[in-house]
Amino acid sequence: MPLPSHPFWFWLILLSPFLIWAGLWVLAQFAGISLKPAARWLTAGIFVFAPIHFALQLQGGHKIWRLAASSGFYTCLIVAPWIRGSYRFDRLGAPSTMWCVPWSSASFSIPSRMKIHVRDIRLVSSWYTSKLGLRKLAENSPGDPETEAYSFKDDGNRVVLATKKDFEAYPTPMLFTKKIGKMKTVLTARGVNVGPIERDGSGVRYFEIRDPEGNLIEVVER
Repeated sequence: MPLPSHPFWFWLILLSPFLIWAGLWVLAQFAGISLKPAARWLTAGIFVFAPIHFALQLQGGHKIWRLAASSGFYTCLIVAPWIRGSYRFDRLGAPSTMWCVPWSSASFSIPSRMKIHVRDIRLVSSWYTSKLGLRKLAENSPGDPETEAYSFKDDGNRVVLATKKDFEAYPTPMLFTKKIGKMKTVLTARGVNVGPIERDGSGVRYFEIRDPEGNLIEVVER
C-alpha cells in the first residue's frame, strides 16, 4: 500500500523528534558540547506541549497545528530522558577504538565520591587516567600537593587520591556499569588485571580490580 503524498516540510516536522535527537547526539559525540543543561528545558517542554498536544488531538481538525504540537511534545519526551541517562553514565572504550560508540564501549558511573589513600600519587595517578579514563581536575589546590582529585566528567563525582596520613579513605570504592561482561572486556583490553565475575548474596554481579598499590575497586552491575 503506497504512502499518501505529502510535501517535504510535512515529513520534516513528522520526523523532527528523531532528527533533533540525531543532531544532538552528533554534537555531544564529536563537538564536545555538553547537553546536560538542555535536559531541564526539555523536561519543562513536556509539560508545556502535553496539554496542547492532547487538546488538539481531542478537538480534531487543525492538522498542521496538531502535527507541530505532537512533534514538540514527542521531541521533549524522547530527548529529555535520553540526555539525563547519557549524563548519568559515561562510556569507556578499548584503546584501539576511535570513538566510544555503544557497540565498542561500556557504560559506567561513579555512584558517590571515592576517597583512596595512596603512597605515591604520581605513580598511581597515571593508572587512573590511562586505565579508567579519569581526568585530573584543574581546580586541585596548589597548596595541597598531597591530594589530587580526578573525575570522568567535569561535574561528576570525584575520585580523590591522597597521601596524607590522616586522610580518611572510604570503604571499598565502587564503579557501576550497565553491562558487567562488556565492562570486563573493555578493562581487559586497556590492560587492567580483572578478577572473575561473581555474585553477592543478593545475586548482584560484580568483579574486582586493583590499582598499582593494591587498592581494591569493585565494578558492580546496576
